[in-house]
Amino acid sequence: MKVILLKDVKNYGKKDEIVDVSDGYATNYLIPKKLAIKASQDSVNYLKGKIDKRNVETESQRQETLYLKSQIEKITLNFKLAVKDGKAFGSVSQAQIEEKMLKEYNIKIDKRKFLKHENLNQIGLFYIKTKLDFNIEATINVKIESKE
Repeated sequence: MKVILLKDVKNYGKKDEIVDVSDGYATNYLIPKKLAIKASQDSVNYLKGKIDKRNVETESQRQETLYLKSQIEKITLNFKLAVKDGKAFGSVSQAQIEEKMLKEYNIKIDKRKFLKHENLNQIGLFYIKTKLDFNIEATINVKIESKE
């Protein structure tokens, strides 16, 4: 019997898949426990519409993430550190970068999304990589200058 899974079922498939199972397993276990419904023409059409709608929403979210990436890569964050005899005192942390992005540009990036970032404690221009949704990476430019 062909059924549409409403939830993930171990050894059979994932949610919204059409699978072929024995009649007894479908009628005695999957359907009564609301893990599956019988695959009729109407339910298959409904499933296809649902999957198409989900794909459109996912693509829309992906495009928004690509737009966010382009906005992030145009930004250069400026920080100032105290410098004495060529040594910088203090550092710039992930939390400070996250806070400045939110305050100045209204872009929220979770500090856990930063890839291999350590506190910055030197003068110069740094490129910080972040991982956004859909495995899209963006680079934040961070410029650290002397307070003098």
